Amino acid sequence: MQILNARLSGYNGLQQVVIDPHSILLAIRPMADAMLSTTGEPILDFQGDWLSPGGLDVQINGGLGLAFPDLDDGQPKTMEQLQAVCQLLWQQGVDGFLPTIVTSSTPQIQRSLRAIATAISHPPATPAAQILGVHLEGPCLNPAKRGAHPQEHLLPLTVEHIKRILGDDAAIVKVITLAPELDSTGEVIPYLRSLGI
Repeated sequence: MQILNARLSGYNGLQQVVIDPHSILLAIRPMADAMLSTTGEPILDFQGDWLSPGGLDVQINGGLGLAFPDLDDGQPKTMEQLQAVCQLLWQQGVDGFLPTIVTSSTPQIQRSLRAIATAISHPPATPAAQILGVHLEGPCLNPAKRGAHPQEHLLPLTVEHIKRILGDDAAIVKVITLAPELDSTGEVIPYLRSLGI
C-alpha cells in the first residue's frame, strides 16, 4: 500500500509512506522523491492530511446520549449504545479508551463495571475503539472538593469500600480518581497498586 501526500509528525513537507502486505513500514520519503508503484497495490492520497497513530482517551464519560454509569448488560439498548460509542470514537481517530464511571451508588457502579467487562469480552466485529479498561472517578473523594459529584454517593476511602465497589471486576479498573488524603490507614494506595491500578 502507498500513502501519498501525508503530513507526518517530525517530517517536513508532504510524504509518501510505503507499507507491505503484512503491515510492515517499508519507506517514508518526501513526495518530491516518491516512487510510484506500478504493481496495482492500493494507493491512498491523504491530500495534505495528517497520518498519525490513533489516540487513547483515558477519561470519557459517555457519548451519543449514553452516560457510562447507566450501562447495564441486562439492558441490550445500553450495550448497543456502548458499541456505537466505540465505533464513533474509532471514526474520530481513537484507538482505545477507558470508559469513565463517575460517582454513583455502589450497585450502579457494579452494574456498569459488569457491563463493561461483558463488552470487553465480546469486542465488536466491525472497526471500533478498544475498551482498555475502566476509569473510576470517585466515589472516594473529598467532600470539600467533590465538584459535581453527588454528596450522597461519596464514600470514605477504605480498603473495605474499594473491595465492595470493585466486586468481581477489579481486573478491568485501570485508573481511579480518589482523594489520597482520606486514606488515614495508609493501606488503600498499596492495595490498589497490588491490583495493578
